Amino acid sequence: MIGVGAPIGLVGRERHVKEIVAALDDASGFGAMIVGEAGVGKTAVARAVVEHLRWSAPVLRVTGGTSLRNIPFGALAPYLHTLSVADADSPVAILRAVMSHLSAEKSRSQRPPLIVVDDAHELDTSSSALLAQLVSARRAKVLVLTRTGPSLPPEFVAFSADGLLARSELHPLGVEAVAELCATVLNGPVLTGTSHTLAMVTGGNPMFLLTLLEQGRTEGYLEQRNGVWRLADEQPVVNLRLGDLIRSQLRSRSEDEVEALEVVALAEPIALDALALCVDAVALKGLRDDRLVTVGPAPDQPVSLEQPLYGEVLRSQVPAARSLEIRRRVLAVLEPGAQSLKAFLRTVSWGLECGVPADDRTLLRAAAVANALRDHGFALRAARAVSAPGLRGRALTEIARVQAGRSNVGYAQELVGEALRRCTDLRVAKDVTLLSFELKLKTGASYEDLREDVDRWRSLIATLDLRDGVRVTEDEVFRARLGIRILEAHVLILEGHLSGVEEELRDIMAEPRGSAETRLGGLILLGEVLGSMGRSVEGSTCSGEALAIIEAEGATLLGYREFAAARHVFLLTNSGRAAEAKDVLRTYSRTHPRSIVYFAGWGDFVDGIGALRAGRNRQARDRFLLALEALRDSDVTQVMTLLLGLTAYACALAGDTPRAEALIIEFERTPRRGSRSMRLGGHIFVTATAALLGETPGARADLLSIAATAEKEGFKELAGTALRLSLLLGDLAAVPPIIRVLESVEGSGAADLLDFALAARAKNAEAMVSAATIAGEHGNAAFEFAGLSLALQLMGEQGATRQARSIQRRVVTLGEQREGPVPTPLASVSPAASTPRLTPTERRIVDLVREGYSNREIADAKSVSVRTVEGHLYRIFAKLGVNRREDLRDS
Repeated sequence: MIGVGAPIGLVGRERHVKEIVAALDDASGFGAMIVGEAGVGKTAVARAVVEHLRWSAPVLRVTGGTSLRNIPFGALAPYLHTLSVADADSPVAILRAVMSHLSAEKSRSQRPPLIVVDDAHELDTSSSALLAQLVSARRAKVLVLTRTGPSLPPEFVAFSADGLLARSELHPLGVEAVAELCATVLNGPVLTGTSHTLAMVTGGNPMFLLTLLEQGRTEGYLEQRNGVWRLADEQPVVNLRLGDLIRSQLRSRSEDEVEALEVVALAEPIALDALALCVDAVALKGLRDDRLVTVGPAPDQPVSLEQPLYGEVLRSQVPAARSLEIRRRVLAVLEPGAQSLKAFLRTVSWGLECGVPADDRTLLRAAAVANALRDHGFALRAARAVSAPGLRGRALTEIARVQAGRSNVGYAQELVGEALRRCTDLRVAKDVTLLSFELKLKTGASYEDLREDVDRWRSLIATLDLRDGVRVTEDEVFRARLGIRILEAHVLILEGHLSGVEEELRDIMAEPRGSAETRLGGLILLGEVLGSMGRSVEGSTCSGEALAIIEAEGATLLGYREFAAARHVFLLTNSGRAAEAKDVLRTYSRTHPRSIVYFAGWGDFVDGIGALRAGRNRQARDRFLLALEALRDSDVTQVMTLLLGLTAYACALAGDTPRAEALIIEFERTPRRGSRSMRLGGHIFVTATAALLGETPGARADLLSIAATAEKEGFKELAGTALRLSLLLGDLAAVPPIIRVLESVEGSGAADLLDFALAARAKNAEAMVSAATIAGEHGNAAFEFAGLSLALQLMGEQGATRQARSIQRRVVTLGEQREGPVPTPLASVSPAASTPRLTPTERRIVDLVREGYSNREIADAKSVSVRTVEGHLYRIFAKLGVNRREDLRDS
């Protein structure tokens, strides 16, 4: 069993505990009131408050209840057992009885008694009035626990309005607190998409979350893979215990309210006007007042259940006949016209379940939409329900997509082969070819295998164009051939042959007879090409336009959404606009919750890049490791090879050598797959990792060689990355090629690095310091640290001792802020820098530091000032190429 101890129960609640403790310590106030829905942790917070205060006076606990609400003084019954029958109706006698408990041991404490009132919204009016009287007379302080709503006793409402009762609202946990709670309970890292899914499913309610975590671990729908906890299926399962827990919370609702909840559960989101025609108005108002349902913004004002788990339970308990009756009633009031994708799928699903399926073309459209939304279960049902022989090829394509989405790649490829054998129209030819292409990318197929798909598509077009009885228009054939040109360009990009591809893609996009789909494909690939060439800002404009086309076309192009979004996020991140990238991911996670693991994985990627730039190396390692796990099974952009190298590099920076070495081995054993640019990017970071670990002689020189190769092949973005890493490792030989490469690379990071390189070439230490400082202001503390270290070395060579001293202080501070060990080769590889000479005094100071002496103790031992010792240390640091006292102990 998972215990809900104080550390678990207080995740995300530390601030509330401090505020409530302060309110109870305030002699001028009456106490505090904790307000929140059931299960948000009010009791855990109250327990922590009392334990923190170590209340020495009596603590009385009063609990309201539905069964006691109509009994005068029913909540105070535990303290009235000494009353006689004659005094049972006497308020004065009841007051005296309660006072006798409050006065027990009073002389031993400086505090007044404390009354903890749980479920205050269920108090009878007599009990609440008496408690208010005691508090007003300052005979006790009160800690009130209550749900949000109009049933809170008016006395406590008045106290709160007058500022005499501090009010603390406990809201559901946010996604970060949910992630922390999951990791605490499961005692290990949790996939970001899993914690986000659990946050969405539970609405951030700690009680529901803890129950799901407990049953998930025991029932197996939470599993640990590569040390990371994740959902074994798309959604957690609501078991009997959780269902009973939720049903118990709905027992007090009226029949009309339960019926209204059932309607919302089956039909959400449903327009408020339509819902009002299906349910009792008073019941609906009560549910809104008690925040059991939530109403979205105009114009439709969609109504949904506030707590998603309520919907799971309610839908499972509605009898089939009643469910059918509710659905018919809802369909009768829904206005015809445009529907949301969720509403469209719901309508088709209801038809299948009620025995009145939609027509075959609608079923196929529903299957395609469901696959794009990762609802593979429903997609399979819809596709299998298609019966028309002429649509069998399209149905097989959707079934193959289901199997691909479930990682049954072999089965999906068999279905693709069958669909191709039955291919009778251009649409099936296109869809099956693209799916086959995607499956081959997943399995690491050769470029020759990918070209076979292109050639087969071309052959199918020619065959269908000539076949008698097949209606194929000239425009359809023209657009299909545009698609072939786009796929050929894709293969060239994967191979790393960028020459001429930009022109070809722009020519395709300029064709007036092209479709929205051909323009979309051209934009996605053009964005990738431009980004590889160092034009990430321009490339992100293309990928952003591609996403706009997907949104404008509705369900038609939804299948491209994940690929296009990932490319856009990648380009935004490369151009230094991580905040925009996170906004894109947040938007798509909200609108497409079944893809939350995928988008959360890309969120981890973006966060990892930001942490790496900021010098938060352990955080970068953790984010990249989570991104690796999230994207292993859905790597549509073939980013895994790059991600393996990035993660290894972050691990090395964080001092996690065993994991860095393991990732290097995994990278080397990974089949040649995906694009040349991603593999080359991974190789760059693996090489930098080897240089950090010091296990591969010449690794820093290899970075310069890789940069030259990347530049020659047109990958200026990657060439700049390799040169930046070389400079971060202290190799000033990277300066000349940096200037040449980065003059045509976009992004603030490239501009900062170019300014530094120009200053380094001119041996202008002051300009180097300025460029490194600006990079730090832009969030690149890692480069600021390396840049100042290199500037400090130049100052030493130029004899600028006074200026060097202030820079050394900054370098030391930055070094101490970095997570993980500071890499030692932060100096040029010149012979002069590799043979530091310490004076006898400096060697003695190093010995004292290694023995654990502080600067003050060293000053006393040497009979000098602390400032003198600090000056010696700054010079020692510069000579040895280190930046912290800890590095002297390790040297």
